[in-house]
Amino acid sequence: MQKICNFSLINLWCTKNLVDSQYFLGRLFDMSIKTPEYQLNYFTDPFDTKTNFVFVNTCGFISSGRDEADVTVRKLLKEKKTVYLLGCAVQYYKKLKGLNNEEKGMRNEEQITISKSHISNVHYLSRGDLNKINLKQIMQGYDSKIFGDFEFASWPRVYTNLEQKFEYLKIAEWCDNHCTFCIIPEIRGKQQSLPIEKIITEAKNMIASGIKEIILIAQDTTRYGTDLYGKPELLSLLKKLDRLKGDFNYRLLYLYPDIVTLNQIKSLKTLKKFIPYFDVPLQHISSPVLKSMWRFYDEWYIKKFLDQIKKTFPIRYIRTNLIIGFPGETDKDFAKLVAFIDETKFDNIALFEYHDEPLAASSKLNNKVDDHEIRTRFTKIRQLVNRQLLKNEQARKGKEEIGYIMEIWNEEQGMRDKEQVPRSTSIKLVVRPILHCPEIDAYDDISVDQVMWTFEKTNELHIGDKIVYTV
Repeated sequence: MQKICNFSLINLWCTKNLVDSQYFLGRLFDMSIKTPEYQLNYFTDPFDTKTNFVFVNTCGFISSGRDEADVTVRKLLKEKKTVYLLGCAVQYYKKLKGLNNEEKGMRNEEQITISKSHISNVHYLSRGDLNKINLKQIMQGYDSKIFGDFEFASWPRVYTNLEQKFEYLKIAEWCDNHCTFCIIPEIRGKQQSLPIEKIITEAKNMIASGIKEIILIAQDTTRYGTDLYGKPELLSLLKKLDRLKGDFNYRLLYLYPDIVTLNQIKSLKTLKKFIPYFDVPLQHISSPVLKSMWRFYDEWYIKKFLDQIKKTFPIRYIRTNLIIGFPGETDKDFAKLVAFIDETKFDNIALFEYHDEPLAASSKLNNKVDDHEIRTRFTKIRQLVNRQLLKNEQARKGKEEIGYIMEIWNEEQGMRDKEQVPRSTSIKLVVRPILHCPEIDAYDDISVDQVMWTFEKTNELHIGDKIVYTV
């Protein structure tokens, strides 16, 4: 008689985690083929009464990520689920295990709550275990002993975004930078790039599977290949990707301006399938603050870099991340940041309030900004950004856009449909403009009457269809 293993998976935080989760799903199903005495059943709802095991792949780099994981795990335990903790959090807790409280730099209110010493029904499963274990061990409550870190997967991958025609392709893991606010190199290690030929092979698999948009990701895509080839080879990779046959496009996450030259920005213009989307995590504009962050660029080069993008790509989308209240940020630094946002007019901005992160070098810096002052500054910039984004949206009204259908809703029946005949007034669409990145940037809510025509040239609308519509 087969033993039943009903499981679900929760992916929290970054898209790099999502890629790992997709490979993990492939590995589980691969295990089930090799252990026929176990029947493996996947449930989309982790809280389904039939679900026994829930795998939580989560971030360990920032406290808000760990807090979310903690809340999620406790909810699952309350429902009597067996939980496996995966991903970066495993390395984080392993790192803290050998430190005393002072070395951990933990805030008084922050505790290591997801730990075998605190919760008996939570298990650690590290990436290095996945080639060595089987379903029987998992069902019996396996716990990692080696805490092995990232390995590029060789088993099948489950494309969970296939219906919406996009997917992520991780080209490197870990990071060589040592930004003072970040602990990735501390708990993970130096960059490892996936060889170009393997990336191209996976891209071909994606295209053959029906993926229309490939999103290249790494902690630092600009340094892709330095560990393998002795120099950055991102442009060489993009040129080979660009030559692949098929109806697809690709974009980059993330692009740092420190080693990307202005001429390389011009070179991107020659790529036919490159989406002019620039996610540039600047974090600040003031040179003294950037220096304290151990960023390798200054105010002058940031502005030259952004100007070059705008000159080269009249139609483009530029997004950035900014940290408010970094240690040593003066009133003058903050005023410069406000002016920079006001004049640059980004298409999207992610804002973060600074807080001391355990293990991060910035937690030991002097001249900390008062929490109340950080909140005041954050609120001011948030209001400025909101005004800019609202103005951007208002300027799009009535214009034509190209985009992908992400969801189809039948308002009369209160349900999502796989496909519907157009021109029914009850049909509403959630559409992603082609320049906007999935799961990051805003989508458009439109009625079916706003659809002008589809690239598929059929009388039905499907999730993942590429359409022309009016905003």
